[in-house]
Amino acid sequence: MQRLIALFLLTFLAACSTSQKVNENTPSERHVSEPIIIYSDQEIADAKQFFIRGTTAFEMQDYEVALDLLTMAYIKLPNHAGVNYALADAYMYQSDFTNAAYYAKEAIAIDRTNKHYHVKLAEIHLRAREGQAAVKALEEALALFPNDLELSYLLAGIYTETGEFEKSNAIYDKILSISGDDPQVYFQKYRNFSLMENEEAASDQLLKMYEIDPTNTAILQTLSASYLENEEYDKAIELFELAIEQNPLQIDLKLTLADIYTRKDEWSKARGLLLDIFDDPNVQADVKSELVQFIMARFLRDQDNTELSSFTSEVVERFASENPENSDAQALAADFFLLIDDEPRAMEKLREAVHLMPYNEPAWRQLLQLYFTNEMYQEIIEIADTVEEYVPEDAFIRFFIGNAFGIQGSYNDALVWLNLAAEAPARGNFKSIVYGSLGDTYQSADDWDNAKKSYIESIRLDPENATSLNNYAYYLSVRNENLEEAYEMSQRSITFQPENSSFLDTLGWIYYKLEDYENARKYIQLSIENGGSSATILEHMGDVYEKLGKKDEAREWWEKAYNIDPEREYLRDRLND
Repeated sequence: MQRLIALFLLTFLAACSTSQKVNENTPSERHVSEPIIIYSDQEIADAKQFFIRGTTAFEMQDYEVALDLLTMAYIKLPNHAGVNYALADAYMYQSDFTNAAYYAKEAIAIDRTNKHYHVKLAEIHLRAREGQAAVKALEEALALFPNDLELSYLLAGIYTETGEFEKSNAIYDKILSISGDDPQVYFQKYRNFSLMENEEAASDQLLKMYEIDPTNTAILQTLSASYLENEEYDKAIELFELAIEQNPLQIDLKLTLADIYTRKDEWSKARGLLLDIFDDPNVQADVKSELVQFIMARFLRDQDNTELSSFTSEVVERFASENPENSDAQALAADFFLLIDDEPRAMEKLREAVHLMPYNEPAWRQLLQLYFTNEMYQEIIEIADTVEEYVPEDAFIRFFIGNAFGIQGSYNDALVWLNLAAEAPARGNFKSIVYGSLGDTYQSADDWDNAKKSYIESIRLDPENATSLNNYAYYLSVRNENLEEAYEMSQRSITFQPENSSFLDTLGWIYYKLEDYENARKYIQLSIENGGSSATILEHMGDVYEKLGKKDEAREWWEKAYNIDPEREYLRDRLND
């Protein structure tokens, strides 16, 4: 605005004297019969003061005061182009676009040779969302200033906004003919062609941009993405090979080209590029780590590809072996071995990772989970105190340790760790699982009161915890407690896992306790058909047949249960009865 004030002051000095008319336009620009207006020195001085104060108020964003002062200047000098322009600007910022357009047109009528007046009129129309009127204003301006780049850019941009992409590109072509090759202009044409869904023409613009600036990887990536989207792999390959030749140190170019080769199943070429990066001593370990992750991600999308599997294994092994003191490298190798279900090697790498970085919580979690799923409970117990020292208050880790003790029959130790797990921060659904395990452990330790409390808390935290619903219901039925509540919980558990053999057996046993032996037989039979083969389930079926008065069938099921678990000596007595 300071520049604007200075500009207008110069206009006053040049145009507002008693011996000179305000408008110097030729007769073709102003009507020849328009009278020459002569202003007195006092009028000019007064108008100048109002104008300066008005533009100052405008600069301070006090638009109402600015309008009042500029209007006073206008009263003194109504035929002054600068005053009309200033009024147009002030009205525009007040969102009074009707008056703003009026005064902008007046400024143009007084002085058509001032490009800024035309630009202001176009801006007013744009703010008023009158796109066609803005286009008309700029087209008229360009008729006066045919090679003006600012006007051309504005008009091309408005054509794009109004969806007239061909007209916009025609303007951009004219700009190119005036200014020469310009990546920004080609980008605007690329944008227009993309909006027109003319992918070939859009790619041509990107190619011209790249030819101007071959070191610009952003342009290269955009152009290659265009080729890849249209499955023009050969064009993309040719482009990247040239780019790598010009920019041999650009690793991301090699990565992208390698990815293109993988899409074409040209693994030997992809492998060469990736190993070239991997063998480069100037490439930092973190970059190589990203490379390994890139290859692993590619393998994850195509796990049946034996060639890719072999290559991924090679790279992972090399990265781990070349960085033996890097915990992340070992953990990354463990991730790969987990992907290919090589759990022994995954555990080996995880042990190396936690040895190198004992505070690596994710690695400890993975290691304990693998130990648990592979029934390596003693190994978990042996490292329990070490893990707690380095990764304290981890609910997940404490949960596995507690369950390992429980499975080994050390219920007191199990309860200590599981209660610690319950105290550690964790989400509600996981805490529900912890409390469910506490309930099971208290039950195994013959502490039914605490078992009940734990089951109730588990179900409160997650009403959809099907395992806790089932287990609590089963142990209630065993004790003949709250059978109706047990029945309701058992039904709910089956809605979540309708084919779970243990859940079906629980419901059958509750029916048994309710003396509904036909339904008991039905659900225990379903349990067996769904894989239920434990001695308990088979014994339950024998008990049901006994109640149904079918002693021979009962003995058959008891015999099957006894054969599985000979420690159930009481079944032998039934068989001999």
